Amino acid sequence: MTEPVAQVADDVAWPVAVRLRVLVGDALAEALGGAPDVCAVVPGRDVAIDSCCDGQAWVRIVRTYPVLAGDFPNGRGTPLGAGNDPGAFWAVELGAGSARCAPSPDDQGNPPTGVELERSAAELADDAGRIRRAVLCELQKFESVEDVWIGEQASVGPSGGCVGQEVLVAVMTNVCVCEEEG
Repeated sequence: MTEPVAQVADDVAWPVAVRLRVLVGDALAEALGGAPDVCAVVPGRDVAIDSCCDGQAWVRIVRTYPVLAGDFPNGRGTPLGAGNDPGAFWAVELGAGSARCAPSPDDQGNPPTGVELERSAAELADDAGRIRRAVLCELQKFESVEDVWIGEQASVGPSGGCVGQEVLVAVMTNVCVCEEEG
C-alpha cells in the first residue's frame, strides 16, 4: 500500500498508525498463513473483516488523549495550559490485528479435522507473535514515539467464516500539536 495522497491534518495519531501498518505488513510478509492481501489503516471502532480468506491485517486508531509521562498509559486526559503543557504528551491507542479463513465443514457437512483446527490456530499464533515483535521491537524506533505499551491480545470471531486476533497498543508520542510562535 502506498502512502495516502491526501494531506492528513492529524500529526499525532495518523503518522503512528501508518508506521505501525507498515511494520505489521512487513512482519506478516513471511507469515505461516502467507502474506495478507490487505493491510491497511481502517476506520471505525470495529473492523470489517471482508478479506480474511486472502489474509487481512489492519491497524485502527482507538483513541488519542493527552497524558503526563508518569501516568502513561493510564491517563484519560490532563489539563493543558494554553494548549501546550511542556510536561504533557499525546498518547495514541491503536488496535493491530489479522484475520484468516476459519476452518469450516466440508461439502458433506463433516466438521473440520483436528489438524485443520490446529493449523488455523497456529497461523493466528504466528501472526500474533509477529505483530507483537513489530510493536515491541520496531515501533519504538519511530522518531515521534517516546514510549510503547502493549495491552491484551484477544481473539476475533469466528464469524462469517473468519477468525483473527488483535492486540491493543498504546504509544506515547513527543508531538506538540501547537506550533511554536516565533
